Amino acid sequence: MDFLKYYQQIDDAFSYLFSSVSNERKLLKDNLNKEIVYIDIGTNVGNYLNFVKKNFKIKQVYCFEPISGLAKELEKNILDIKIKKIFNCALSDTTKSRKFFLCDISSQSSFYKQNKTYSSVQKIKKTISVDTKVFDKIFNKNLKIDFCKIDAQGEDFNILKGMKTNLKRGNIKLLKVELCFPLMHKNVNNTYLDILNFLKKFNYNLFSISKIKYKDNEILFIDAFFKKNKKN
Repeated sequence: MDFLKYYQQIDDAFSYLFSSVSNERKLLKDNLNKEIVYIDIGTNVGNYLNFVKKNFKIKQVYCFEPISGLAKELEKNILDIKIKKIFNCALSDTTKSRKFFLCDISSQSSFYKQNKTYSSVQKIKKTISVDTKVFDKIFNKNLKIDFCKIDAQGEDFNILKGMKTNLKRGNIKLLKVELCFPLMHKNVNNTYLDILNFLKKFNYNLFSISKIKYKDNEILFIDAFFKKNKKN
């Protein structure tokens, strides 16, 4: 009995020590089936797409990448997926053409300039014009989406506003959203609280976080996971 009690104490201690880090692979495995319909908004070079491919069989994939060179390169990543489409555009809550800041480090490119956080990643190479489309206008056939990742460098809230119909219908099982904090970008007129409250209206609740990025002890962004609550 003493040994069992000791073992339980050690087990609890290890569980507590490592509970501050979310195992994203396990998180996804626990919430998704082996075969999924996946949407990647802000695919960039496809690192996260490759991570998902390694862990799931993707039945259908839809990628959104506004940088034309990267969108073309992504075609190689999805050759083995039967149903696929790469959209060389950005998503928002309106359809129009907007100024887009292309950075030396492509993953930092955005509709918004960064505040003075990390100068090494915010150097703007040039400004281009990017077309925006609305999620609900593209996905208007009640497609059941297992997993949707949104990483749009400050545009995330507007993208979600363009997903109202699909969110209301519960067509998206699991959402991963990058929540940017005020320190990150200039001229973003919403906060992480707007995203939390907006998704709450459609019964999508925050249930896990996989990454937190700090600058001088202030949060820059977090990767947050949301799922639709099951009705009792």
